[in-house]
Amino acid sequence: MFFAFIILASITIHALYLLHKHKGKHVSGASLPLPPGPVGLPLIENAVTFFGLLRHNPHRALARLAEVYGPIFSFRPGKTCTFVVLSSPALAREALAEKGVFLANRFVPDSVRALAYNAGSMAFLPSSNPLWKQHRVTTGVHLTSGKGLNMTRPIRDRHARQLVELLRACSGRPVKVGEVVFGAANNVISNILFSENVVDLHVQGGEPFKDIVGGLFGEWSKPNISDAFPFLAPLDLLGSRRRTSKNLEKLYKLFGGFIERRLAAGGESHNDMLDAALQLHAKSKLTRSEIAKLFTDMFIGASETSNITVEWAMAHLLHLPKKMEKLRSEISAVLGSKDFVEESDLDKLPYLHAVVKETLRLHPVVPVVTREVSADGVSLGGFPVPLFTCVLVNLWAIGRDPTAWHEPEEFKPERFLSADAEALHFRGSDFAYRPFGAGRRMCPGLDFAAKFVPLVLASILHRIDWKLPYGMTPDDVDLSDHCTLVLGLAKPLYAVPVYRT
Repeated sequence: MFFAFIILASITIHALYLLHKHKGKHVSGASLPLPPGPVGLPLIENAVTFFGLLRHNPHRALARLAEVYGPIFSFRPGKTCTFVVLSSPALAREALAEKGVFLANRFVPDSVRALAYNAGSMAFLPSSNPLWKQHRVTTGVHLTSGKGLNMTRPIRDRHARQLVELLRACSGRPVKVGEVVFGAANNVISNILFSENVVDLHVQGGEPFKDIVGGLFGEWSKPNISDAFPFLAPLDLLGSRRRTSKNLEKLYKLFGGFIERRLAAGGESHNDMLDAALQLHAKSKLTRSEIAKLFTDMFIGASETSNITVEWAMAHLLHLPKKMEKLRSEISAVLGSKDFVEESDLDKLPYLHAVVKETLRLHPVVPVVTREVSADGVSLGGFPVPLFTCVLVNLWAIGRDPTAWHEPEEFKPERFLSADAEALHFRGSDFAYRPFGAGRRMCPGLDFAAKFVPLVLASILHRIDWKLPYGMTPDDVDLSDHCTLVLGLAKPLYAVPVYRT
């Protein structure tokens, strides 16, 4: 059914193209020699590849194509857009660091243009845009800078403790690991933003945020005919922009309620990000719409990073009980009879951090990062890349590159404890390991995740034994993945917490 639609759409595109004689912004560079890649068909180019192979788990599909065409290859899903894919540490360094100033913008899928989200979102604004720079400053003060992280440490400690109290109350009953962590992470972010909780941790299932965020990621990551053939975008043939609009409207309505309540309170200070945003609004430096888009960035970024990484780590530890025991022994030796983990304890837990790093090597939250070429005359890997080319850096493939990693498919946190692993950190010099990207568009939530993920993982392992549901063995843990915009487990992880008094 789907491919029948593609064939029909291709015929339509063919006719419209001939009538329209569309000359998009990419055409000027189309004659330049591109890296090798799959041969396209007349008019529709590599649309079959774009809509077929990349519909599900694009990180794996792109890695398979790299095995055929090499660590740099290109394809053109339509007449007016070109994609160049990079799959090696050296090419990642060249694109993200050495030539990062020319690739500091992001490709904007058509679905992201719903309700003009791209025009106010830190995730999609050009890095030269004054609003992007203002957003970075605002988030830095409250979320990503050293000062902001120190200021919000009590919030992280408090909600990690509440998560543990919930799990202790659930002792002996299966829980959906990712779901409870997602709720805790959302409450941390909402307290940093609004000084309020948005999730009731004691109610599993039915929380709206996960469905909304999942819906957004799903739409933003799907191959869309509007991206391959932009002159068809006004028709929204696949309905992606309409579905995105509905999910964004739900979030904006929620954020609007927080704003109205704060304004009605008559200036009471909470020293949170909403206070800072409203101060900018009062000076006409930030509109209500831009506030909602900034808060959307914060929610869908920080909460998903924490949730997914903790769930992956727990899946691997349950699959490999000896590594689980090694980590639990380290936590027990450091914390002793202490009832709860605090962020100040984390520096004494090197194996914990190695587990988190190894999890992110195998499962970077955003497995394929996008950049857009913003200048003429740029080359990558010795090939010219035209202006407005979309560059995809496959972090997932790089993290499993057999020339850079010994036994790359194996979960071995110990590799991050060796003497030669000094360059293997989130901002390290070794581009075989950059799970948060690099350069101006490096994930702004890196430092938040680097503190909150280990805190949550240590907290849920301290004085809590974890067992698999009845009848399951470690070999039954499903480690298959599924990628929308982010890389999660294909099936939710269920496990049984058992509290040790």
